[in-house]
Amino acid sequence: MNRKKEQQKQQAAQTAANYIKEGMTIGLGSGTTAHYLIREAGKKYAQGLHFYGIATSRESEQLAASLGIPLLGPKQAGKIHLAIDGVDEIDRDFRAVKGGGGALLREKIIASRADDVIWIMDESKLVEHLGTFPFPVETVPFGMPFVKLRIREMGEVPVLRVRNGSPYLTDSGNHILDIQFAQDADIPAAAERIRKMPGVVETGYFGQMCSRIVAGTSSGVKVMENPHRVIE
Repeated sequence: MNRKKEQQKQQAAQTAANYIKEGMTIGLGSGTTAHYLIREAGKKYAQGLHFYGIATSRESEQLAASLGIPLLGPKQAGKIHLAIDGVDEIDRDFRAVKGGGGALLREKIIASRADDVIWIMDESKLVEHLGTFPFPVETVPFGMPFVKLRIREMGEVPVLRVRNGSPYLTDSGNHILDIQFAQDADIPAAAERIRKMPGVVETGYFGQMCSRIVAGTSSGVKVMENPHRVIE
């Protein structure tokens, strides 16, 4: 474990938790950074701040429930005031890649419905060009081999994500193909092309969906506002 990175994640989570207000419904992200946020949110709830959560993964749901945060399902949530989640990488134009934890579909659903979206991270996630992190593509199991072939026809090398010797399954029962794009690749264009392939459920490209990013850095927490938020 990189202690410096973990401290930066925690600092970002502490800052982002201050955006949670009384009566809100909060989209709770997935992954290690988001789990710091959920723990901070749990502290605030224990101190008397009342809000509801809607989790983007079973793991996050279990953590939030263990901390006493009241949870809503999609049918009960209605309006989502704020979503807070981590990213795998994000560039200067606020375009992000997410899905390393396998929850990209639910994360995108929640982010697309939230009035306000905050991505939290340590400074290593801030990149000049997307492509450092493997790009995830969620597919239905039946369509996965066909999607894999079509991505190969694009000149890319998709790798089926595996856990404990078996294909990894998302909370929705789907497979994930990971692609390592070249640093000069046009990832937004590639993501749009892949998303249209039959069998593809979603990709890990999150465009300019966030309202702001909160990054823990070696010189403290930095909050950067996105003037061009796009809801997908």
